[in-house]
Amino acid sequence: MPYKYKILSIDGGGIRGLISAKILAKIEELTGNRIFQMFDLIAGTSSGSLLAAGLTKPNPNNPQEPAYTAEQLVDIFRGQDGRDIFYEPFLERLNKVDDIIRPKYSSKGRDEVLTKYLGDTHIEEALTELFITSYDITLRLPVFFTSKPSKEEQKSRSFRKICTDFKMKQATMASSAAPTYFEPYQVPTNHPDTNGFYVLVDGGVFANNPASLAIMELIIDKKKVGEKIDLDEILVVSVGTGSLTRRFSYEQAKNWGLLKWLEPLLNITLDGSSESVAVQLDQLLPKAQDKPPQYYRFQGFLDKGKGNDNIDVTDLQNIKNLEDLANDIIRKQEWDHLRQQLLR
Repeated sequence: MPYKYKILSIDGGGIRGLISAKILAKIEELTGNRIFQMFDLIAGTSSGSLLAAGLTKPNPNNPQEPAYTAEQLVDIFRGQDGRDIFYEPFLERLNKVDDIIRPKYSSKGRDEVLTKYLGDTHIEEALTELFITSYDITLRLPVFFTSKPSKEEQKSRSFRKICTDFKMKQATMASSAAPTYFEPYQVPTNHPDTNGFYVLVDGGVFANNPASLAIMELIIDKKKVGEKIDLDEILVVSVGTGSLTRRFSYEQAKNWGLLKWLEPLLNITLDGSSESVAVQLDQLLPKAQDKPPQYYRFQGFLDKGKGNDNIDVTDLQNIKNLEDLANDIIRKQEWDHLRQQLLR
């Protein structure tokens, strides 16, 4: 019996989004279908938001088809585009003190790459439902970009959900504005609670793995229209960007202050967010004896030689290591059940 609803969730991870892109390309290859055709809801955070938007952006020459295959989006992370996102001028690289008092990178390169791929496409044009995470540091609440105008919510004091007149590029710029790496991203709004802008940072600060949020989004959405949906009816495919394995001993960390914690803290936060959701879903959606698996988590460990756990290492050796890790994950996956479910 096929699952009634299918969710795709894509973690954040900066350049490590290469792992996710490779896995999604394999899914397209094995099924012969495009990602948007197989999922009712696609959720993404940070680099995952770029993949989610790119895979659902309509082709200007054929609006019923997506503008890019997953394989084409692999090249964002593998090639010059990835280096442009994390570009640091040589003279600035020499002055590491500046990293303490300003963002590590200019947002210019990231803006140019996202403009190149997403242009002026509005989020509501997405070929299947999108759910992209970000966080407003002025209002101090989560801001979700949705592709469904009917689901907008701008009155709550706990969260905002926005769609109309917002572009895919704005959603991905907001969702990927990682603190310390990039400046916050301003999105114009006429909402009276703001000073004319949402001031947004990376959704990974609270939901680097947006899978559980996506499940709740689907269930709440159906409940609002009077449709009962059971958890057992939902297939979840969750794609990671590598689990961190770098260790910090007590002796190393016991005397760390603000400056020493600055670099590892964000990575620890992002990884902890991803792994805690993955562990909970693994227990919430266990394999049953009488039906195909309901939950697929694509993830591998960033062991030595398997990729740097920092989000901004774009040298050729690290890119090769990340690709090798993605290929390892792909080789170890049992594909038959998932392929059958996605084609139903």
